[in-house]
Amino acid sequence: MSVAGRRAARAAVNLLIAAYALFPILWGLSSSLKPADRIVAFPPRLLPEAPTFEHYVRVFQDDAAFYILNSVVVSAATVALTLLLGAMGGYALARHDFRGRGAVMIAIVSVMSIPIASLLVPTFTLVSVAGLFDTRLGLVLLYTAYQLPAAIWMLYGYFTTLPVELEQAARVDGCSPMRTLRKVVLPLSKPGLVAAALFILVFAWNDFVVAVTMTSSQEVRTFPVAIYFYLGFYGREWGPLLAASLVSIVPILAVFVFLQRYFLSGLTGGGVKG
Repeated sequence: MSVAGRRAARAAVNLLIAAYALFPILWGLSSSLKPADRIVAFPPRLLPEAPTFEHYVRVFQDDAAFYILNSVVVSAATVALTLLLGAMGGYALARHDFRGRGAVMIAIVSVMSIPIASLLVPTFTLVSVAGLFDTRLGLVLLYTAYQLPAAIWMLYGYFTTLPVELEQAARVDGCSPMRTLRKVVLPLSKPGLVAAALFILVFAWNDFVVAVTMTSSQEVRTFPVAIYFYLGFYGREWGPLLAASLVSIVPILAVFVFLQRYFLSGLTGGGVKG
């Protein structure tokens, strides 16, 4: 097969994979633009005959903007706190050979393998006793605790790829370890920080199980929990459900598209030690 033929075959395979992966999203978008009585019509039609935005209007009439704001606040605070603690922990593991370092790394990997669902009951008791039930702060602290081991592990791998000579030069100039981390290491670690931030953001933004367990009022309800209420006891409101689901995808897609070049280099940067 010629070079052009191989390229065409590769492009065809890529298109098939992309179509297979995107078809549920495209079908959801199409259905969210159909009138309620046409969503479950048979035979189904991919393209809506008379597109309508009534379901999106309904979603925002149900205070979707408020729930989205809650998710933004909780997710942003989680990313900031987790990166702050993860950067310090990852840097300490990458640059300091202290006693028990191996045990700490094993513990981090072990904690990452524990299913979150298995921790809900003791976590609920702890949060209630601490007075953090049904608060945004409680969600932020829980999300940080869940994602901190992964953030430390990712940033540790990236920090080990940075030339240690740069930090030694900063020390010679009188920088303390914390100042070296802030002024030298973190600016050079932007791809690794972005990669870790996106992983944390996806978890905090999409989480449903922890949020629905640890909250009870509308004031702190996040958007995934709000979407759940379109699953009624007697039936599903497919139009608003699909519209709200697609609205929840847009912010993550926008952030990923904006930061994708840092994300890809951050993922590969920790895999090869330079």
